[in-house]
Amino acid sequence: MVQMLESPADWIGQICFKSISGLKPEDALKAKLALMSAFVNVQKKLQQPSKDKQGYGYKYADLNGVIKAIQEASEDEDIAYIQQPITVGGQTGIHNYLLNSQGAIFDFGSYLLDIGSPNPQEYGKALTYARRYSISAIYGIASEDDTDAKEFRSKPDYMTPQELKGMTITYDGKRKNLTEVFAKAMAGDELAKQVIKDKDNSVNAKIAIKSISAIYEFSKGLLKDRDKEKSKQDAEDQKIREIVDGKKDPTKKKDPFDGIKA
Repeated sequence: MVQMLESPADWIGQICFKSISGLKPEDALKAKLALMSAFVNVQKKLQQPSKDKQGYGYKYADLNGVIKAIQEASEDEDIAYIQQPITVGGQTGIHNYLLNSQGAIFDFGSYLLDIGSPNPQEYGKALTYARRYSISAIYGIASEDDTDAKEFRSKPDYMTPQELKGMTITYDGKRKNLTEVFAKAMAGDELAKQVIKDKDNSVNAKIAIKSISAIYEFSKGLLKDRDKEKSKQDAEDQKIREIVDGKKDPTKKKDPFDGIKA
């Protein structure tokens, strides 16, 4: 059985360029050069897919259009791709590979996304999104017009309590419920504070933290208003008790003849 990913690897930035084990050094080099040549040829021949799908204020090429463009450009070239679905904690996404029949492998690593709600539909959407964006980036495909800016602007300002239930964040090396970590931070946990304030948190995590903060501040406001109302009611009750006990109403004007004998 041929085993993959065991031979010495070269690196191009964060891309790992390797070959299957068992190849002679000269054969491994030949395979790598062939894969690199095929990849360059595909990019030369690749035609940008038509953006025939309508998004929120922009048009884009869907996953089928992106894959079709790659397949057409890869015709007659010894190159293929693998998009391996992976799930880590509250994240899901794709691990991308390019390879050829000679045993060379381009390992592009993983592209992971936070999942708002842990249900099959959300996982499916995230996988499709990750597949389209990651393979488009690898081949230089512009699948959307000004994609990043429009996607960022289209994200909601806040998440609903239902969406927050599924949010997790890395705390002490493990994925923890975000609301639990936020509560720890509010209780004075220094590590939790660092996690909540981390500037490298994902966009979804930042929106979730903003949402929890807003809910917390709103609840504080409600409690403050309730205390004010209670104080006001207590004052009114005190006035009533004084009247019932026979004391003068402090709001009643003083009689100028009060105390003068007839």
